[in-house]
Amino acid sequence: MPATPATPAGSTALLATADALLSETLGGPLTPAGRDRGAAYALRIALEAAVDAALTAREAGLGEVRSMRAKLLCLRHYAGPDLAHRVNALWSGLSAGCKYHHDELGPSHTQVRAWRSAVESLLAELDTPGATRHTSQQTDAERT
Repeated sequence: MPATPATPAGSTALLATADALLSETLGGPLTPAGRDRGAAYALRIALEAAVDAALTAREAGLGEVRSMRAKLLCLRHYAGPDLAHRVNALWSGLSAGCKYHHDELGPSHTQVRAWRSAVESLLAELDTPGATRHTSQQTDAERT
């Protein structure tokens, strides 16, 4: 996987790329299905970069963990189960949408647009300073 910038500007650029693919403003010989799959890929990279940035802000070195599955487990500890679950579900959907299988349909244009909105929302939540300060002790205190 290519290196992705773990900065808000990098994620913003990736969202702009997804928008360009979805609105067909990029030139080139791309089919509608190829544009949708390409937009899904840009959205997945933007989400991964935001998770890297959130984890790095909380604990130096966590952004360097290689497996996204491991990062999502760490995110559960630092951001809480609700946010981590939503990130995990969206990342899983985007990952499935990025893969090409000759016997399966790719993501629809409508589905990729919905993913785009969800990614933008989660990027804002992950970028919030308090988003990664959640601990298991706070969870216990919130329940009482």
